[in-house]
Amino acid sequence: MKNKIIYLTSVLVALFVFSPQAMAQNDEFTSTIKTRGRFVEDKGIELRFFPDRRAILNTGLKTGFIIERADGNNNNFIEIARLQPFTDEQWENAIDAAEGNPETQDYLDLAWNFLKSATTPSGGSFNFSSGISDMRTQRANEDFEYAVFVLSAIREAKVAEALALSFIDSDISKGETYTYRVKTIGSHPLYSVIPEPYTLKAIANDKAYKNEVYVYEGDTELNFVWEETEDLTGYFVERKAPGENSFTPLNEAPLYNISDKVSDDMVRGSYQDDSLTNYQLYAYRFYANNLYGEKLLVAEVEAMPRDRTPPGQPFLEKPEHTAPREVEVKWQMNDVAPDLMGFAVGRSDKPEGNFTLLQNELLPASTRSFVDTSFVVGARNYYVVQAVDTAFNVSSSLPVAVTLIDTVPPIQPIIESALIDSLGVVTLNMTQNPEKDLMGYRLFRANDPEHEFSVISEGFLEVDSMDNPVQLIYTDTVTLNSLTPSIFYRVKALDFNYNQSDFSDIMKVERPDTIPPTTPVFKRLVNSTNQIELHFALSASKDVAAHQLYRKESMDAPWVVYANLETTQKTFIDREAEQGVTYYYSLRALDNSGLYSDYAHPVFGKAYDDGVRDTVTNLTLSEEDGNITLTWDYANLDDDTFFVVFKAGEKGRLRGYKRTNELSFSDRIGNEESVTYAIRTHTNDGGQSKLSETVSFEP
Repeated sequence: MKNKIIYLTSVLVALFVFSPQAMAQNDEFTSTIKTRGRFVEDKGIELRFFPDRRAILNTGLKTGFIIERADGNNNNFIEIARLQPFTDEQWENAIDAAEGNPETQDYLDLAWNFLKSATTPSGGSFNFSSGISDMRTQRANEDFEYAVFVLSAIREAKVAEALALSFIDSDISKGETYTYRVKTIGSHPLYSVIPEPYTLKAIANDKAYKNEVYVYEGDTELNFVWEETEDLTGYFVERKAPGENSFTPLNEAPLYNISDKVSDDMVRGSYQDDSLTNYQLYAYRFYANNLYGEKLLVAEVEAMPRDRTPPGQPFLEKPEHTAPREVEVKWQMNDVAPDLMGFAVGRSDKPEGNFTLLQNELLPASTRSFVDTSFVVGARNYYVVQAVDTAFNVSSSLPVAVTLIDTVPPIQPIIESALIDSLGVVTLNMTQNPEKDLMGYRLFRANDPEHEFSVISEGFLEVDSMDNPVQLIYTDTVTLNSLTPSIFYRVKALDFNYNQSDFSDIMKVERPDTIPPTTPVFKRLVNSTNQIELHFALSASKDVAAHQLYRKESMDAPWVVYANLETTQKTFIDREAEQGVTYYYSLRALDNSGLYSDYAHPVFGKAYDDGVRDTVTNLTLSEEDGNITLTWDYANLDDDTFFVVFKAGEKGRLRGYKRTNELSFSDRIGNEESVTYAIRTHTNDGGQSKLSETVSFEP
């Protein structure tokens, strides 16, 4: 039996696509009249037009319509016709004239009744208890009447003419372009009518009424689909079966698409013909009505139903690893189909993955097992079995994994890095093992590499979550206040058969140092004239990395690093000390963690003054006309420095002779046979130098 499926998507959409105002909400008080047309040879341009609201249609049916035209695409419209619906006498004459065509008579009769309903005032009392429901019922009835009216006007050109909804403009020139618009003669009290212009060229369009129909060849059925166009509506289907000479209509009522709203998506119509015989070729014709009341052949299709029913689904038992290089796959079949052709076995590394066929040809239909010798060791192996019939319909079993007998452990794992923060949180990173069946890692810890390592953490995947990544980052928390400065870690890798790898290499982690080193101590200080010698004991802490010596000249000043000491250094000589300046010294130790000890108890020293001053140099003597001139050099000359000139007579004994602040001295000699001079440096604080070398003069 044939299924007559009527897909309904707005009757008005089946006619043509309305403007957005057509489906506007009730509070948008605008309306439009949309026009469509075609050029007919030796006849002119034939127009059809419909208001988008029943209220505007009623106004037009009561007062009539105005047809306006402009040449080309301009807006210089002129009125070319006024149309009125038939009078009662004209309706009766039209119905009588269609006496030989009962279908046309029915459509004319329906349209005449609609016209009477539209032009007859209605009213009455309103009951608030049931009024809303009555209004909804009335609105539904009016919408239905409007749909019937539109269908009637489309199906029968005489109906469109009788309702004043069609017009033929014969005063045109072939090949020219014209623009039309339609108005109502009278106005509506609520809605403002904005007619939509329609432009066409006066040439025939032979392709307007062809519409491709697509077909899906199902099992004992054929499914047809086509895209609805604004030029065609109300489809009829005819079929010619194998051995038949004529086509048989399959639907008495036309197929419409009706919806309560306009969509921008393409609207599709469809039809299903079932209870057919597979592999028999059927021919179909599709007819549709255009806007001008003509039933046209729009498509011809030939199609053949085919066997689309797959065989029963195989039940796959759990595959077994029966030998080192063999996996046995077994399955069962209930209700074996007579057209079963054979089986195919596939394998993949994941249940939803792409399965690879394991044989070049189908296994016989009687086969219920298969031995796989190419499975991947150390990987996941999932199997499916597919049943295939003679029409190449396929049904698949559910994927099932095999559990391989695995005695090969993972390779030795590697701890890539281990970091500990100031709170004692240790973060360890693993280098992922290459094994495909890797389940995870087991983490061990000890306080000494020679002690037994204890398990502290395990990061294993569940069997049903093998596609998840293996945990590669582990954390541990240790105490920082411990006598053992280091912690030691090792890991083992495990596969899904619980084969354990060897231990990884030991990863040593130093605990953060929170205890500063012990404070160094000064033992003694030795002052001398030009240096200060410091003796000290360095910090005894094992993790000391450096010692720093500090010096300053005032106890109120901040400590400044003066020298970095060697790790075994026990003395330091400050050769930069100036005589008479007091210096303060301290020490600090620095360990490997950057912690400083306290400052050592400060000591102070001063390079003392022994009163010995530098001797003058380059002492020279010159004589001219009995005048002796002495000159010399002195590097540290200042305002506190003066010089005493020593002089010796003939007896040769040097005595203090004169004092000067200059680097030269003049003397007048008498009748002495010879004279000798020397210079000694003095300072105002009582210091003095040794006598310089002597210089002499002999007349």
